Amino acid sequence: MKKIFLTIFCFSILLASCEVDEGLNIDKKNPTEVPGSGLFTNATRNFFDLMQSASVNFNVFRLYSQYWAQTTYPDESQYNQVTRNISENMWNTIYRDVLQDLKGARETLIENEADNLDNKLAIIEFMEVYSYAFLVETFGNVPYTEALDPTNPSPVYDDAETIYADLFSRLNAAIAQMDPSGEGFEPEQDPVYNGDMTGWYKAANSLKLRMAMRLAEVDIAGVNSQTAAEEAASDLNDLILSNQYNFGIKYLGGAPNTNPVWVSLVQSGRTDFVGANTFVDVLEDLDDPRLEEYFQTVGGEYIGGVYGSANSPSSFSLPGEQLYDPTLPGNVITASEVYFLLAEAAARGYNVGGTAEEFFEEGVVASVLEWNAASETEAEEYAARAWAETPGDELAKIAYQKWIALYNNGFEGWTVYRLFDDALPFNAPPEMTLEDIPTRFLYPTSEATLNPSGYQAAASAIGGDTKTTRLFFDVE
Repeated sequence: MKKIFLTIFCFSILLASCEVDEGLNIDKKNPTEVPGSGLFTNATRNFFDLMQSASVNFNVFRLYSQYWAQTTYPDESQYNQVTRNISENMWNTIYRDVLQDLKGARETLIENEADNLDNKLAIIEFMEVYSYAFLVETFGNVPYTEALDPTNPSPVYDDAETIYADLFSRLNAAIAQMDPSGEGFEPEQDPVYNGDMTGWYKAANSLKLRMAMRLAEVDIAGVNSQTAAEEAASDLNDLILSNQYNFGIKYLGGAPNTNPVWVSLVQSGRTDFVGANTFVDVLEDLDDPRLEEYFQTVGGEYIGGVYGSANSPSSFSLPGEQLYDPTLPGNVITASEVYFLLAEAAARGYNVGGTAEEFFEEGVVASVLEWNAASETEAEEYAARAWAETPGDELAKIAYQKWIALYNNGFEGWTVYRLFDDALPFNAPPEMTLEDIPTRFLYPTSEATLNPSGYQAAASAIGGDTKTTRLFFDVE
């Protein structure tokens, strides 16, 4: 009997030892399903990193804006878009690393019935609109209705104007869905406003105002510039009009969470950029208080390098010390820019609650204070002088000072040139003319190989895949 009992006991132990603990097969450090909030955070970070980058492989807009000149290798300030895969890197970052993650975030949040779902989805929609607007404003026609489908390697390219009109509809819906008094993503998941929906609401309305002013001199079906701008400005409290609400990611002091500019200026150990004479000379002529924040001196003087040429880094002004701070906020919509958008709208006769001169001076003050370049009183004094001394008519003055204020937002600085051309004092690189300054980016070379029908149709529709083809909002 004892033998039988012992046998049963041992057999029970054997059975127990053969049972598999499935929990041991779960990699808790690498979950099989990424939370929707994590996808949103990653997409947002990738978007801002691209827009802030100073790497010539990803973002050359500070050069195209003629804020900076180059030292050893001046190819990018000579508008070479072929040697490096700049277009490819921008294209892939937005489609693969931003839009795909935003799509995944939306699907996961809906599936899991996340808290504060309406506000979270509205934020995601806003970020998608911003991302597609960037693509359209950079390339022209792009994949849209058939984009992000992994089973379709050859999506059609949609008409840029049609996309833009649809983006307005989507943005309007996102704004209507946002509850600025409610809650959105948790603070640790929101690298921009730390969960504050008021900031997202202001950013969405400010983007609408910016997009409306892109269309000030063109008509596209379904969108009127004046109507859209006046809607966005119907309550000025709904716009970013304080540096407190600047739309920018909060970077940290340690890698890999630093501002990408720090990576290029400090971590790389290289000295590839100096101030461009185009920009430095303008700031000196205006006795602009931001000059000492934007650039460093050489022997007690501010000296800009020759734009489009190779310049010795020891002989010309390096970017200002704030650009070497790893925690410098990565702003892409600021109070200063919004004031200049309102100034332009007022100058064009739109009803936005103020005069062009009033908004212009507020824009200058906001920029000076953003950079801690002077006291508020000194900023106001300079702003009044700037209105009198900045060259040109009202629109030219606004464009000129807006370009100055956008120093750390190269894409918008370049777009000011595309919209206003002769209002800015741009220089042509040696042996080139102003007509050689790019007005768009070439499509990625991979598109011609992997999606030839889509690429060829798009190139033909926009007037040719050249870097000087003008996009629909950019009229001569």
